Amino acid sequence: MKRLLAVAAVLVVANSAMAADDPVSNAFRVCKMIDNTGLFTAPCQVSSRKYALTATIDLPSADARKACMQIAGVAASKGYHFPGGEWTVQIKSPTSGDKSIAFCRLPK
Repeated sequence: MKRLLAVAAVLVVANSAMAADDPVSNAFRVCKMIDNTGLFTAPCQVSSRKYALTATIDLPSADARKACMQIAGVAASKGYHFPGGEWTVQIKSPTSGDKSIAFCRLPK
């Protein structure tokens, strides 16, 4: 729970650059925010073919779902938009292999 609160706090103050309408650029901006928290266990990855950002963190799935929604909320509050596809944040754990333990949609 403490780690989840730390994720939320760091994301709120991270990366205040103005948003563009390019979804791939915005995906890399969100990944940079995620990576800058120092709380995730692997670098965030962007897949423009799958319309997804993938982050790995050692959290229970319920907390990962909350972190996912916080990431999407911060992206929306910063004006980052993801037109042209159903962009998602996929959260994995270090032990989940290729399977996501949480996912959420990013703002159109």
